[in-house]
Amino acid sequence: MEKLAPYAQWGGREYVTMPMPNLMSQPKPTVGHWLATAPQAFLQSPRFSAGREQRMAIVAAGLWFLAQLLYLHYLSGIPWPWLESLVEAAAVVIIGGFPVLWWAVGKQDFETIARRWPRRLLLSLGLYISIGLLLPQVTYFRWHRILSNLIFADQPWLNLLIFLGGVWAMVRVPFLLRQKTVPRPVLWGWISGAALYLLLSHSGLISPAFEHSEGFVITPLYLLLCAWGDWQRHHLPKEKPTGLGWQHLPLIAVSLFSLYWFSTPYFRFGPLVALQLFILVIIFGTGLGRSHFGYSFEPRWRDARLLGAMFLGALLTMVPLGSLLGFLPLAQFNFTPSLLQVFVYSTLFALRVGIFEEVLFRSGLMIFVRDLLQHYRGDRYPPVVLAWGAILICSLLFGIVHMGNEPNANIQLPLLVYRGVYILMATFASLFYCLAFACTQRLWAGVILHGLVDAIAVVFFGAALVAPF
Repeated sequence: MEKLAPYAQWGGREYVTMPMPNLMSQPKPTVGHWLATAPQAFLQSPRFSAGREQRMAIVAAGLWFLAQLLYLHYLSGIPWPWLESLVEAAAVVIIGGFPVLWWAVGKQDFETIARRWPRRLLLSLGLYISIGLLLPQVTYFRWHRILSNLIFADQPWLNLLIFLGGVWAMVRVPFLLRQKTVPRPVLWGWISGAALYLLLSHSGLISPAFEHSEGFVITPLYLLLCAWGDWQRHHLPKEKPTGLGWQHLPLIAVSLFSLYWFSTPYFRFGPLVALQLFILVIIFGTGLGRSHFGYSFEPRWRDARLLGAMFLGALLTMVPLGSLLGFLPLAQFNFTPSLLQVFVYSTLFALRVGIFEEVLFRSGLMIFVRDLLQHYRGDRYPPVVLAWGAILICSLLFGIVHMGNEPNANIQLPLLVYRGVYILMATFASLFYCLAFACTQRLWAGVILHGLVDAIAVVFFGAALVAPF
């Protein structure tokens, strides 16, 4: 016979009393238990502290500027003069980085940002390029020769105006694709202008200075993506979405396709401008709220211990594995790197590379996979399966997209073997980044961890990681 729970009386009523658990007999948490429960935190939306976020954004932007300035003047292959270094470092942070940091602060008015950001972007781009063209050592800017012959040969100012027109069309298209009421002729007028710029700037049809061919490939792809987005905007579900779905893929693709606008000519902040468009169109534009995406750089003391554990775990697993596979040659280990080098590379890998990849892959891809799993399998699988499913899928895709990296002279592996090893190492690294994001529901721990892991691989082992500083 089933034993009934005892009753207790209070104020004339009877209540079921449950025995108090014996806390002394509870099992102590284990690593396996933590791995099963802690990552489930990111299945729910967190709350952020705007005050700490604001201070961190300002401090991070200052460190970013200082590290970029020191890198250009002291550590670049050809050291830059101080004046050119100052202009370039300011442009990287102001145009590329600071908006990404500052938008992750408090409550943001999407409509206001979407209206003001394109104009401010064009103004800052035009001002930066104009100042650069007037500087005495303008040849230090990598974009100078490319911009001067971008479409018309030896016409930097004319090409600048065309470039700004192309950027204006590029930033308008994703916002227009979000609006059902925009007439098709208006939408496709903007799309055609953007596509024409892509074709001319990446094909060399007019300028004889370059022989590009990728324009004939990327332009049709861009038009197909826009056509898909145009169809999708008239077939969106009527109810408000509870998460990201397949219907958001065209907008994600069109936003990230803006990378091509800054690849020719080459700008150091180009990827971060594309990231800004992704943030505005997806993180803010969907109306889900930034807490849904964990889009915050808020630091917390409680996360410091987790960051230390993730860093130690990454070192103890990835260094032996990388050395065993020939990815981190021990013979090249640098026991005495300069403090300047450690500071600059750690800071730039965190703030230049880490922020871009963490926002895109954690607040983007990982959340996208999580939302799909919750929508299609949320009632069939327990939370631990959903959490780790998102972590593993995101990590594997993160590793695959790094397959194009080339080895340097220190690596003695065949190219195909090296790329396979690189995919494996990037997948392992992503596991730690995903865990840091899932457990904290914030990007900061992953950004710092990302910067430390990449900096150690480059500064101490001479690994051939991409460092677009």
